[in-house]
Amino acid sequence: MTSAVIQFIGSIRLAVPLLIVIGSILIGATFYEAEVGSSVVQQEIYKSPWFGALMFFLAVNLSVSTLLRYPWKGARKVGFAIAHWGLVVIIAGSAAVIHLSVEGMLLARTDGGPVSTLRVEGDFLEIATSDQVIEQASLFIKDDGTVVPNQLGQLSLLGYTNHAIKTVHFTEGATVPNSAVKLSLHSDRMGQTLERWLAIAPRSYSSMDIGPAELQIQKVHSDQELQQALTIPSQEASAPWGTLNFSLANKTQVIDVKSGLNQPVVIEDIECIIKDFWPDFRLDGNGKPETVTQQLRNPALQLELSMGDVSERWFIFGNPEFEPIRTQISGDRPLDIKFSYTISANTQPDAFFRVLVDPEDNLYYVAKSSKGVKTGSLALGTAVTPGWADFSITLDEYIPQARVERDVVPLPDGAEGGEPALQVATADGEMAWVPWGEPTTIETTTGDWYIAFSPKLMQLPFALKLNDFIVERNEGSESVAMWTSLVTLMEPMTGELSERRVWMNHPTWFKGWKIAQASWNPGDLAQSTLQVKREPWWVTGLTWLGSLMVTIGVATMFYGRAVAKKLKFMGEILGPSEREENLEETVTAIPILSFFSSR
Repeated sequence: MTSAVIQFIGSIRLAVPLLIVIGSILIGATFYEAEVGSSVVQQEIYKSPWFGALMFFLAVNLSVSTLLRYPWKGARKVGFAIAHWGLVVIIAGSAAVIHLSVEGMLLARTDGGPVSTLRVEGDFLEIATSDQVIEQASLFIKDDGTVVPNQLGQLSLLGYTNHAIKTVHFTEGATVPNSAVKLSLHSDRMGQTLERWLAIAPRSYSSMDIGPAELQIQKVHSDQELQQALTIPSQEASAPWGTLNFSLANKTQVIDVKSGLNQPVVIEDIECIIKDFWPDFRLDGNGKPETVTQQLRNPALQLELSMGDVSERWFIFGNPEFEPIRTQISGDRPLDIKFSYTISANTQPDAFFRVLVDPEDNLYYVAKSSKGVKTGSLALGTAVTPGWADFSITLDEYIPQARVERDVVPLPDGAEGGEPALQVATADGEMAWVPWGEPTTIETTTGDWYIAFSPKLMQLPFALKLNDFIVERNEGSESVAMWTSLVTLMEPMTGELSERRVWMNHPTWFKGWKIAQASWNPGDLAQSTLQVKREPWWVTGLTWLGSLMVTIGVATMFYGRAVAKKLKFMGEILGPSEREENLEETVTAIPILSFFSSR
């Protein structure tokens, strides 16, 4: 019975189904990887226990099949044995590569210092409870938001999202007065309802831009101040964008900015054009001018001046504390001209809804729209129509002494933006979203939980400094031909420094680590992403040894007998008699490589 089992384990009847199953899995994994990425395939297939078990059974089948044919005499048997043992070595080496190698991404910048922290695959979770129990685990997040593992100690890991935002709500319990209100804005025409919190503190919640209007809350300290706040002064409209004064020698000229936009003005042969106007000036991420809102909060002008071959560009600000910015476009001498920009900056938007809190904590409102101004008292559950289309505003909640509670909430499906977050639940049912890379405390009836959801990092034994990042383009076009990272590698223990060049398909090695160019950011050439990888030397040795053994084994099967005839001293091993060769034909074919035995 035992002999029959061993014969089956080493038989081709077991080998063929194993090979069919493994081959089918590998083919399917190739297509699956194109959809979900290599990290998912690694975790769900190649590093899974069931796939490891299949490869182990294959290695056992090869080993037993080879041992059953001992003694290995004759070219074919010797070749079979060497090739089979080589395949076993390759399987062992592949398993070691999958489970023992280290690989990650290193982000370096030319304007930053040396970096030595490697971002490896996966995420890391650490929890600590009030009784000082600390637990840690590596996490794997699937594409559908499933978290593996789904439990760490008494903490349940419910799900994951790439799109969560930070918000706040207010609860009672502050020790100092801090009025907060929750408003509902509803529109039947647009079919939506918005809920927004306003509070005196923090200051960022005292006003909120909602697009066509602004929500505000203000504390007044006397009846006189309340009456002033309920009265909206009329606005001067004669020069809403202000006036620009030109001064040249003894001549001056005043221009209304709005009516004079893009209209050339000539003073003593100097032509001046107001090219642009920004009500609320700022520079965007690319350093280009833009306006944050349409309110006159930080007005600015762009001017272009020219006289002959001299031209200049000016930026002039309504805030007198900001000096003008002057740029010489052409010519080698500056124009002798002065400007002054006069504007009454209005910090109030054209449309707003302002909640006023008097000294007795009574609430009033001021609503401004294109239809006029409305004022009155504000009561819970009472709807107010501010005059913005068909919007109505209702006071849902009022807290005189409000405490800030910060929340992380996921955006609806299909929404863009936000940050990664992990949804968890404590043992007593408290649920929360934990933002990625930001430690969070969850208060429960049994005590506080400290939870940190962060990237999985590894400290390298060396540091890397990005000196320069070079992008080479094809001649006569803007298409990219190559990008190269010039780096300095630093070994802190010995102080060794090594200058290296890394570019696509041309990695470098340092202290047993392979460093390769992974990606780059076309919008930020001061940044480079490098792939850093290491596997133990003996793992690489196993792979090479197994490949060499398979090659030698196959060569021995095909050419061993012919070589043995020429090398008489090998005859007994590789050159058996004709009778022995015929006896070999009656032996059960060895799995996998048995087809080489056919003549």
